[in-house]
Amino acid sequence: MNNRFKNPYFWFGLAGVICAAANISFESLTSWEILYENLMNILANPFLLGSVIVAVVGVFVNPTTKGLKDNNDNSTNDLIKK
Repeated sequence: MNNRFKNPYFWFGLAGVICAAANISFESLTSWEILYENLMNILANPFLLGSVIVAVVGVFVNPTTKGLKDNNDNSTNDLIKK
């Protein structure tokens, strides 16, 4: 999991998933006030909040392991580094 946090593309993907689940387009975020309004709309709407939570869990889940755990086998990390 620590490798994910160090990768900037993980954060870009996470932001994209959150915005997609909350029905926010990047073009509409032209000021801090609009960003704050969108965040408050997510918190005020149970469906949007649930959608964001499910989307974020989907990003973190490793489909090759059981449950929400990461694979402790570092051989896959060695393959990625090559």
